[in-house]
Amino acid sequence: MRMISNIYGDCSMKIDMSRQAITSRLKTVNQLRKVCLSLADSSAGKTIRKQFSANQDVQRTSEAIPR
Repeated sequence: MRMISNIYGDCSMKIDMSRQAITSRLKTVNQLRKVCLSLADSSAGKTIRKQFSANQDVQRTSEAIPR
Protein backbone atom coordinates (compact mmCIF):
# COMPACT_ATOMS: atom_id res chain seq x y z
CA MET A 1 0.00 0.00 0.00
CA ARG A 2 1.44 3.34 -1.04
CA MET A 3 1.07 6.09 1.56
CA ILE A 4 1.89 9.78 1.51
CA SER A 5 2.45 11.67 4.75
CA ASN A 6 1.21 15.21 5.19
CA ILE A 7 2.09 17.32 8.19
CA TYR A 8 -0.22 20.14 9.22
CA GLY A 9 1.14 21.91 12.26
CA ASP A 10 1.26 19.30 15.01
CA CYS A 11 -0.99 16.86 13.12
CA SER A 12 0.38 14.17 10.82
CA MET A 13 -1.82 12.27 8.35
CA LYS A 14 -1.11 9.35 6.07
CA ILE A 15 -3.02 9.26 2.80
CA ASP A 16 -3.57 5.94 1.06
CA MET A 17 -2.50 6.40 -2.56
CA SER A 18 -3.29 2.86 -3.70
CA ARG A 19 -5.27 2.40 -6.90
CA GLN A 20 -8.31 1.18 -4.96
CA ALA A 21 -8.25 4.10 -2.52
CA ILE A 22 -7.95 6.68 -5.30
CA THR A 23 -10.77 5.03 -7.25
CA SER A 24 -12.95 5.04 -4.15
CA ARG A 25 -12.28 8.75 -3.52
CA LEU A 26 -13.05 9.63 -7.15
CA LYS A 27 -16.35 7.72 -6.96
CA THR A 28 -17.25 9.56 -3.76
CA VAL A 29 -16.45 12.94 -5.31
CA ASN A 30 -18.57 12.07 -8.35
CA GLN A 31 -21.51 11.10 -6.13
CA LEU A 32 -21.19 14.34 -4.14
CA ARG A 33 -21.06 16.35 -7.38
CA LYS A 34 -24.28 14.70 -8.59
CA VAL A 35 -26.02 15.43 -5.28
CA CYS A 36 -24.89 19.07 -5.34
CA LEU A 37 -26.07 19.55 -8.91
CA SER A 38 -29.36 17.85 -8.07
CA LEU A 39 -29.86 20.24 -5.15
CA ALA A 40 -28.93 23.20 -7.37
CA ASP A 41 -31.65 22.10 -9.80
CA SER A 42 -34.29 21.89 -7.04
CA SER A 43 -36.97 24.55 -6.63
CA ALA A 44 -34.87 26.30 -3.95
CA GLY A 45 -31.83 26.17 -6.22
CA LYS A 46 -33.82 27.65 -9.09
CA THR A 47 -34.96 30.49 -6.82
CA ILE A 48 -31.37 31.20 -5.80
CA ARG A 49 -30.18 31.07 -9.41
CA LYS A 50 -32.87 33.57 -10.40
CA GLN A 51 -32.26 35.86 -7.41
CA PHE A 52 -28.44 35.88 -7.71
CA SER A 53 -28.02 35.45 -11.47
CA ALA A 54 -25.16 37.99 -11.58
CA ASN A 55 -23.06 35.95 -9.12
CA GLN A 56 -20.20 34.13 -10.87
CA ASP A 57 -20.47 31.03 -8.67
CA VAL A 58 -24.20 30.81 -9.37
CA GLN A 59 -23.53 31.17 -13.11
CA ARG A 60 -20.88 28.43 -13.00
CA THR A 61 -23.26 26.12 -11.14
CA SER A 62 -26.03 26.84 -13.66
CA GLU A 63 -23.71 25.90 -16.51
CA ALA A 64 -22.76 22.63 -14.79
CA ILE A 65 -26.35 21.42 -14.34
CA PRO A 66 -27.09 18.75 -16.96
CA ARG A 67 -29.96 19.70 -19.24
